[in-house]
Amino acid sequence: MKKYLTLLIFLSFLMTSCIEDFRIDTVDGKHLVGINGYFTNEYKKHQIVISKTTDFYSEEDAEMISGAEVFIHDGVDTIYFKETDRKGYYETIDSVAGVVGKTYYLSVNIVDENGLHNYYSQSTMRENISQIDSMIVKEIENTFANNFMENVYITTTNLYPYFQSIDNPDASYLINIIVNDTAVMNDSFLSCNSLSLQHLSGMYFNGPEMVSMIGEQSVHTFKTTQTYYDNDSIYIYDMNYYPIVEKGDKVTLCIYSATPEFITYKNDIMSSFGSNPMMGMPYNVATNIYPGGTAVGFFEALSVTKDSIIY
Repeated sequence: MKKYLTLLIFLSFLMTSCIEDFRIDTVDGKHLVGINGYFTNEYKKHQIVISKTTDFYSEEDAEMISGAEVFIHDGVDTIYFKETDRKGYYETIDSVAGVVGKTYYLSVNIVDENGLHNYYSQSTMRENISQIDSMIVKEIENTFANNFMENVYITTTNLYPYFQSIDNPDASYLINIIVNDTAVMNDSFLSCNSLSLQHLSGMYFNGPEMVSMIGEQSVHTFKTTQTYYDNDSIYIYDMNYYPIVEKGDKVTLCIYSATPEFITYKNDIMSSFGSNPMMGMPYNVATNIYPGGTAVGFFEALSVTKDSIIY
């Protein structure tokens, strides 16, 4: 009886403790400069975003930094940026495309009450797959038993590409999908799905050898339908992923070749969202912005290969 009483008291303590506010005292450090930008082999105007970091529990928007001098050079040419109508957002003056194999050097000069500060980074645009040979959008159905329903049928509408992968275990890809004119990830590389083949590198993606080892692989799911059969009743639950794909839509697959360091940075950012210190990872995210300890963020040169089909 004593054991059960002790257990009840302990459970009661846990239940009441969970509803109380819990706040960890954090030591706020100095605000650092945050620099994020991407340079690709797409002919367009490229963007760099510059701001300041905020305190851990701050609910205010980050302070954007205006008036910076921003440029990229590749050892021969210099590409200049100008600030847009949005404070802290800088864009190349002209449309320009990067070149695979070149190393690009970013320089950001900021003047404040303490004088001139220079922040810098570099990134080499990596080799990408030469082409996407073909793609198909198809439905896959799986069946399994359920403790509450007799049978459950799950149908997914997936995108399957076919291409020759790079023969390099360090090759890392980012996947973005465009349906008609709408990008699934809104052109945010941090939100793109990452794909790393590792020991499967060099194989033909979704070719016979790869399929025999791990099965056919999709790179995006557009829709999931769950159908439950319980005696004479049928329950159907549809989950559409934005944007919805329908027959006749143009589906474009964008495969970006990224560095493993950027994939680490992306994963750090995505796993550290939120202001709950009990969730996420308690460490500083990766960065390639220097001088160290004065700035955070990432500058990445990305090459892209893309192709389209009509669903």
